[in-house]
Amino acid sequence: MIKFGTIFSVLLCIGLLACEKNEDIHIQPITDNIYYKVDGRSVCTGNPEQIELDINNDGILDYLTFTVLYADEDGDHLYFGIKPIGNNMIKSSPPNENYYLDMGFIQSETFLDLINCDLKKDQIWTPGRNTLVLRHSESNCSIWYEGNLQYETEEIVAIKHSNDQASHYGWLRFKFDKNKECVTLIDYAYNLEPEEPIKAGQKN
Repeated sequence: MIKFGTIFSVLLCIGLLACEKNEDIHIQPITDNIYYKVDGRSVCTGNPEQIELDINNDGILDYLTFTVLYADEDGDHLYFGIKPIGNNMIKSSPPNENYYLDMGFIQSETFLDLINCDLKKDQIWTPGRNTLVLRHSESNCSIWYEGNLQYETEEIVAIKHSNDQASHYGWLRFKFDKNKECVTLIDYAYNLEPEEPIKAGQKN
């Protein structure tokens, strides 16, 4: 004969298991409100076409790539860069008078590092044009590069997108091809919530 205590214990275990399954069904993953898009457009030397980026699809240009070939007594210097438009900003090193138009170099973010208002040493948020990668062709026939994209790795740069007088943190991912002399915008994302951070490379 089965004792009442045994039956009660069995029923209690079944009830607890049912509760656990129920809780699993109702638990929803917490996701951030991120807008993400794959791009794939390139800007190449000798091609007048530049990448025009309307990051929030409101019909207003937010970022524009550029290429500039500047010559001096040392040789030719080919700049690939990006210019925020309007109140938009990008994270860069400070202006440097040793370069064309005193441009600084755009800073790379470590994958999944937080992008917010914080800045490390020698970093600024700027609305000015800045350099992604720079190729030097010197008069002695030597060629060398500057900037984080020089290693032909995928690099993430931080942006502060202005929308309706609010700032949205985001990122752009670029890659440089030395043989083709092209910079490609791979993809980008930004947080739809104003003033909220985003992780570098975060897609959702």
